[in-house]
Amino acid sequence: MKKIRNAIIDIGTNTFNLLVFEGDMHILHAEELPVFLGRGGIEKGIIADDAMERGKNVLRMLVSKAGSLRANHISVFGTSALRNAKNGAELVNFAQQELGIMISVISGNEEAELILAGVRQAVAFTRKPMLIMDIGGGSIEFILATDKALMWKRSFELGVTRLRDRIPVSDPITLSEEERIAQHLDDQLDPLYAIIERHEPHVLIGSAGSFDSLASIISSERHEPLLNDAKTMNFSAMEFDALRDKLMRMTRTERLNVPGLPEHRVDTLPYALIAIDRVLTAGAIRELAWSKYALKEGAASRMISTV
Repeated sequence: MKKIRNAIIDIGTNTFNLLVFEGDMHILHAEELPVFLGRGGIEKGIIADDAMERGKNVLRMLVSKAGSLRANHISVFGTSALRNAKNGAELVNFAQQELGIMISVISGNEEAELILAGVRQAVAFTRKPMLIMDIGGGSIEFILATDKALMWKRSFELGVTRLRDRIPVSDPITLSEEERIAQHLDDQLDPLYAIIERHEPHVLIGSAGSFDSLASIISSERHEPLLNDAKTMNFSAMEFDALRDKLMRMTRTERLNVPGLPEHRVDTLPYALIAIDRVLTAGAIRELAWSKYALKEGAASRMISTV
């Protein structure tokens, strides 16, 4: 019997992601392309003209790629930049009229649920609560879960592109700028800190995005290359702290030369590092895990379970 082949496209604020799979999550192709859909407009509630053109071009490219891989069906999900943009309908209409596909613009809560479904495919949960953190360009999703249940979820409009627009920094970033960003995060994350205090998660799981880069950098530091089929990796808060201290003191040019750090995350990495540090500090969490799987794999697993 011929297996159904499906594709998922995740339209993120910084990157667009494609996943092509068949059967019970047999992944045939996965790729991530920088688009910067939120650049120049995210804090104004629009998608800037040049960003809209990049979005259309990359979406066309990914739909074509899915077609060349003989995907029977393409599901497309739009997240923070698209759900908050006054002109987001332009990209949605383009996809429908020009490419023949529908974009589902999902809420922050649904985004969090899909992320959890993806992370569960990569990381073994325990009876004790674990906290997931997914850092996007427009939003950061937090999910508290055990091996049996989803306990709490929330999306905060604190993605690294938003933070960069709100609090521009020097090169290299200064300690006072770090403190401003940390204070801004603390002001917004009170609901999360209350949950952390109540449930005391023992592990912070970082999914995709900035955590992909962290996993690659740490693997390079350990002289243990990250294998293509690796779905997860554990590291300590001590390892993170040491790496954070080193990266935060670097200039942009120096970060460009860091093994494992792609160019499209060079400018936003300091914001991600500060956000991770605030969460670890709030909960005195000393263990971290990286999940390769996130929203698109969660959407795929949901699709499989409904067949």
